[in-house]
Amino acid sequence: MASKLSLYCVWLAGLLLLLPVSRGQEPAENTPGTPPGQNSKEVKSTPKRTTPRERAAARREKRDSASNAKKAEERAAWLARLKERNIEPWPEEESDEVHAETLAKSRKLTSEVIDLFPGTQLYETNHFLFVSNIPPQQVGPYVTSLDRMYAWMGKLYGVPLTHKVWLGGKAPIFAFLDHAEFDAFEDRYFPEARKSLQSLGNVYGLSHLQVNGDVIISCFRGNDPNDFGQMLVHETSHGFIHRYKTKARLPNWVDEGMADLIGAEMVPASNAVRNRELRAYQQLAQQGSLGGMLTAERIEAWQYGVASSLNRFLLQSDRAKYVAFIEAMKEGQKWDEALKTAYKSTPEQLLAAYSRSLKLPNLQP
Repeated sequence: MASKLSLYCVWLAGLLLLLPVSRGQEPAENTPGTPPGQNSKEVKSTPKRTTPRERAAARREKRDSASNAKKAEERAAWLARLKERNIEPWPEEESDEVHAETLAKSRKLTSEVIDLFPGTQLYETNHFLFVSNIPPQQVGPYVTSLDRMYAWMGKLYGVPLTHKVWLGGKAPIFAFLDHAEFDAFEDRYFPEARKSLQSLGNVYGLSHLQVNGDVIISCFRGNDPNDFGQMLVHETSHGFIHRYKTKARLPNWVDEGMADLIGAEMVPASNAVRNRELRAYQQLAQQGSLGGMLTAERIEAWQYGVASSLNRFLLQSDRAKYVAFIEAMKEGQKWDEALKTAYKSTPEQLLAAYSRSLKLPNLQP
């Protein structure tokens, strides 16, 4: 009996060894690096703590990304407005190749002029190639006033310091002592512009503004060095506003008035603009009207004083609105439309306010 029981137990034990083990009862296998007895699926990763500097950098990146997205959206909307009005913008930034090519061309022109006109030499600044036969000891204040004008207009219109307003980064300026040299320069390089000089009266300087972005200034000194400095800034400021944002041209009274205003600001020793404004005031008082200046394709000589004083009135009343006024016209708006956009004013309201400032009530357009 005992032997049968022993055999039965042996048989039962063998049978148990042959039975498969249930998967749910398999021992968990450890992956490499997992402590013995711990399942890899149960390991929880602890997030790495960021430093204050890393968190600040992440916030800056987020702000910069949002700012860039907003700028891109605003530029797209601006370009759409320009397209509606058939206005062509200048490139946001010209390529290094374009600037290099233009600067090389400008340097070639300056070298040629120096060879053609005895006594001329080059004075180079950060923004200008100034070629002149004016005595060297007299040149300093002129190039200084040009650099001041560039900085003043850049600040007024919010142009970044890194942006190159001029193609090539430097505008060539040719300033001669004598009228005959100025005429000879125009005959050689700008014969078409020379033909129109007869209708403009006494011309001391010209801004040659090209559709491709080139800006070349030519002028002669005349008898008054201070007035020459004012005129030099006047003509060059035309080039700056030409290269500002778009190829749209400003109305003549705005363009000439602003240029005279800036010339007087940069060269306070000159009385040219003050004298023109005094004569204009006398004319306004006598005739009681602006003489159609606001709609004239080209203003008359006496109206230059009205144009500069009216631009000063707009600028001093609100600088930000004045900039918005200019920008609206550079987008292709007519001046009265731009006035409404920037100042929320009508031409009639502007004229009434300007009249009161001059103590000449009821001036007519």
